[in-house]
Amino acid sequence: MGRKFKVRLTEAEFSELLAQSLFGQDSTGLLKNLLGGTEKVDQDFLKKLLGDFSKSASSNTSTNSDSSSGNFFPLDLNTPEGYGAYKDVADRFIQSRPSNLLGITGDMLATAAKNSFNKTKKYVPAELALAQLAMEGGFSNNPNARPIRTKNPFNVGNVDTGKNIYHSSTQNGIQSYYDLISSKYLSGGKTASDLLNNFTNYAGMRYATSPDYESSIKKIANQVKGMAEPIYAAITKKTSDIA
Repeated sequence: MGRKFKVRLTEAEFSELLAQSLFGQDSTGLLKNLLGGTEKVDQDFLKKLLGDFSKSASSNTSTNSDSSSGNFFPLDLNTPEGYGAYKDVADRFIQSRPSNLLGITGDMLATAAKNSFNKTKKYVPAELALAQLAMEGGFSNNPNARPIRTKNPFNVGNVDTGKNIYHSSTQNGIQSYYDLISSKYLSGGKTASDLLNNFTNYAGMRYATSPDYESSIKKIANQVKGMAEPIYAAITKKTSDIA
């Protein structure tokens, strides 16, 4: 399989390349004539065609454009490299845990993160998610623990009053967490780094009542960050080699 490359073109370069593809090598003058109306081609259609191609090219070469990641390394989950790195970071941490009764995998987390990002354009770092997963009991070795028996590893909706939210699958439980964080917590300009210091949503409500929650989350997130650094470094090197 050949190597994949990302190519960045100016608008003029892209227009010329597209014209050559449509009309052959002797195309630059022809394209100008078409846009100028000297040939019998619908100008509006051609301009729209060029615009649609430009938008597609821009979308395919972009990474996560929002600033929700804060100080965490942002991955483009819509690329094989970004998705794979997120999965690998999660798997590396999961394998370090002594118990995994729900069979959680890095692929499950990466899928949920990608789904949420494509809906909200907010990136939930693996470091943050894994820290909460550990804190909320998703790796408990007790089959009767709330997050295990409810298939709700992040305890979303499993509140102190005793109310539980059950899911039909662990994947659904994981997705509910990513959707919640991306839509309710990474809003109003808040970043993932901000949550490590004050884990409240857009309405000022805390994710957990424990006063030590943030310090505990931050400690685990830093552990995951250490595991992730060589994975991120490999992606950065690969990108620079291609460029």
